[in-house]
Formats: sequence, structure tokens, C-alpha cells
Amino acid sequence: MAAGEYDFWSNPDLLTHEKMGKNATLVQGNVVPHAPKTRFIKGGDSVVSGITAVASNGHTPGHVSYHLESGGKRLMVLGDVCNHYVMSLQRPDWHVSFDMDKEMAVAARKNVLGMIAADKIPFIGYHMPPPAVGYLEPKGEGFRFVPVGYQLNL
Repeated sequence: MAAGEYDFWSNPDLLTHEKMGKNATLVQGNVVPHAPKTRFIKGGDSVVSGITAVASNGHTPGHVSYHLESGGKRLMVLGDVCNHYVMSLQRPDWHVSFDMDKEMAVAARKNVLGMIAADKIPFIGYHMPPPAVGYLEPKGEGFRFVPVGYQLNL
């Protein structure tokens, strides 16, 4: 688990926070009890062979994305780097109300999305439209989502 995420959400001071108290309560009840068995990571750390955490702080403190590599193939898993498949991609410099550190989130989007586009890495994004897997093409000041098609093989 990302250490920065855990440190932030497990802080007991958040329990009474107007907007974050509900999530903090869920973390206290469902995540904190497992902390002794958890390995905490940060951006740049290897999770297991072939999976590397990529720092993408901003949406939340300690937010990470994941770079998977196996057999010469790569995939990025973004989590909440992008909150909308048009706005966050085409205008990565725009602030999103859900991002806790707006400037850091902008930097994370530009960094991660730039790498995906430059290296032509397929990616999965939580807020992407079905099939939620695709590529990025440069478009103006940002990027355009190009979904991957699929073929049903019986």
C-alpha cells in the first residue's frame, strides 16, 4: 500500500473532518487493522517483479499509479490521476475539485500522461469510458483517449 496514502487517511484527526470523515472512518475500521501485515511503498518502489509504483501525488497525498511490465509488454494503471476522460486528458493543467493538492495533481497528470503518450504504453484509467483500456495521442495542450478494441475469441 502507498505509505503516503495510508499516513494521510489513517490520521485520527480526519475522523471529525466534515468532508473526509466518512472515508477516514472506513480506513480506520477496514485498513488500519491490517497495517502490521502491510508492506508500505512509495513511488519508484518495486511492488513485485514487474510492477513498479509511480508517484502521482496530488489527487491525494501519496497517490501512486502502477507500471506493469512482462515479456516486453507494458501497461500503466492510473487510479485517480485523471478524473474525467476528456477534461483531464485534453487539459491536464486544469484543476479538478477532487484533487487535494491541485498543482501537484497537474504535475502528476502531465508527467504520467506524457510518459504514456511518448512511450505508447497502453493504460487503464479508473475514469475512462468502456473498455477503460487505451492509448493516448497528443492533442493540442493535452491528449486524446484512444480506446482499445477487443475481439471475442471462442
